[in-house]
Amino acid sequence: MTRNLSNAGLNFYNFFAVDMDARPWDFQAEECALRACVDRFNSRRYGATSVTPDFEPVDNCIHSVLGQRVDLSDNFKHNYEKWLEVEVFGNPVDWEQVVCR
Repeated sequence: MTRNLSNAGLNFYNFFAVDMDARPWDFQAEECALRACVDRFNSRRYGATSVTPDFEPVDNCIHSVLGQRVDLSDNFKHNYEKWLEVEVFGNPVDWEQVVCR
């Protein structure tokens, strides 16, 4: 019984112990690559000039977005009522399925 307890204690120690074979320079390349990615992100996100407009900050606040004036094209204004008749009012809606979902 004593032998089993000592093996259990050794296994417990090996499970929670720090890997003694690990060397600090083993992770240095991964840390440098991660740091480079973080620096690139920060320069794109917070830098004064952005390379591509895809990485520009976006306004997601519903109050400011809904408060902006949107200019609609003449084509949209001309065809809006026709689109409403065909796509919205012309298609029947099964409200039982809409409410049950």
